[in-house]
Amino acid sequence: MNINKPKAVLFGAGISIFCCLFALGLFWILQSDWSGQREQLKSGQQLIVLSYSSGYIPGVIAGIAVIALLFTGLTLLLFAGNKAQQLKPAFTRFCTVAVLLSLAGVFFGEMLITNKWDKQAQQKGYLPCPVGTLLSNRLTYTAWVQNEALCYNSDVRRIISRGTPEETRQVEQYWQAQQKQSQTRAKLQQG
Repeated sequence: MNINKPKAVLFGAGISIFCCLFALGLFWILQSDWSGQREQLKSGQQLIVLSYSSGYIPGVIAGIAVIALLFTGLTLLLFAGNKAQQLKPAFTRFCTVAVLLSLAGVFFGEMLITNKWDKQAQQKGYLPCPVGTLLSNRLTYTAWVQNEALCYNSDVRRIISRGTPEETRQVEQYWQAQQKQSQTRAKLQQG
């Protein structure tokens, strides 16, 4: 088979560069998401929302890195001559195993990261809302509360629809207003 080496090099380099840039973009998203999660946990708000979708990203980044390595390696093997025939099967096997490991990393990494966030939320005194109470339309999001009554509050349910930090701040403002009203009523009843 006659391969046009300049085109093959451009193709291999282009795929490898694209994979690297894509992996860097995913890494930036991962860092941003994790810093948002840490801020939620540090906030001390009555209700926080943890997103577990970023748990898949480390395994995806590993898979993309393996694909970049595969295309780079296959491109370099074009210049290995007869040695390429000996190296290609071993290199392909290595990349196949690495892709399978990164695929396993996608799922096991998500479980480990989810467990990490859950433990941190529990250590901060939060309880997860029961399934179907808040954010039932968001599969990878869980609402955590310090007061379980918030899980069943219709006003909170109306405020929290997507699980954004802005919505959790609105719930905190709502909760503070409710607490002030309760204190005012208690004072009026005593006085």
